[in-house]
Amino acid sequence: MNRLFRLFAYSSLTQCTHWNDNHDNKGEVIPVTVCVAAICGPGTVFGASDRMLTAGDVQFEPTQPKIWQLTTSIAVMVAGDSSLQVEILQAVGKDVKTRIEAEPTNWWMVKDAAELYSQHYCEIRCKRSQRTILSRFGLDHGTFISRQQQMSEVLVRQLATELIKFSMPSVSAIFAGVDPAGTHIYVADDANIECLDTVGFAAIGIGRWHANSQFMFAEHDGRKPYPETLLLTYAAKKRAEVSPGVGEGTDMFAIGPFLGSYINISPEAVDELERMYQATREEERKASVKANREVNRFFEKLLTAASAKEQEIAPKESGGNPPANQERIRNVAEESKPEDEPCES
Repeated sequence: MNRLFRLFAYSSLTQCTHWNDNHDNKGEVIPVTVCVAAICGPGTVFGASDRMLTAGDVQFEPTQPKIWQLTTSIAVMVAGDSSLQVEILQAVGKDVKTRIEAEPTNWWMVKDAAELYSQHYCEIRCKRSQRTILSRFGLDHGTFISRQQQMSEVLVRQLATELIKFSMPSVSAIFAGVDPAGTHIYVADDANIECLDTVGFAAIGIGRWHANSQFMFAEHDGRKPYPETLLLTYAAKKRAEVSPGVGEGTDMFAIGPFLGSYINISPEAVDELERMYQATREEERKASVKANREVNRFFEKLLTAASAKEQEIAPKESGGNPPANQERIRNVAEESKPEDEPCES
């Protein structure tokens, strides 16, 4: 564990400053992915993401990470349509950068960053719906309202229905970080924002169900120790890899407990977490084999007891042979036994 934390501390050399408008990760956020975040005490949040991308019907896994550092205290991980995500995050990043330059001591609140994402999502939806629906008639949203008296009621109703039902590709994002009010996790699903500070963890993407299950089985909450949460966050991402489209590459970050403490967890530290995770999985496999062996012995005892009881009440004309249903049960038990059980170490 000491080696892990030495590697973890060394990773602080890789940290950046603020959002870069010429970010290299344009177009990389995709539906088939997993991103996870978890809060722990004292006042720290961890995040992990895969690297899987989709271009049309092709999936590939580049080497660059897809964790977007919004400020030195807030990170964003995203899933969903890549082009839409880039459009939203470029607008968000521009607003964040502008205020940081104008008010360098005015720290961004995590909630405000998430709401800014929702605001730009709505603005982009409005622009796309105007371009797709209203521009055919030489209208924009303003003239559609002001000129309704000049249009037929049927047309107004039709255009209004199309505007209400206009849909965009689904997108989601995790905003995780530290601000003057504490440590926070917010999840954005399209324009809807949800605070998950009380839950203490969050996951998005196709692998979210498996990742959330890992946190729930571990009974995680925001008071859990720092080292335990670090490994659990990594394990949640690894568990999600059983979902199709979740990549094997893993990138991680940590923020807290202080403002401006964003750290990219180094590849060496991630490799050490992988070693610990695989050791844990091996222990789980051995425990499972042992449990299966014990339950087989237990089943045999139940079977023997049931067979003896049926023999006592079997009619004399049966010749004392075990009933046919008992033979079928025994055959099933024999077939279900592991063929090659490893010896216990």
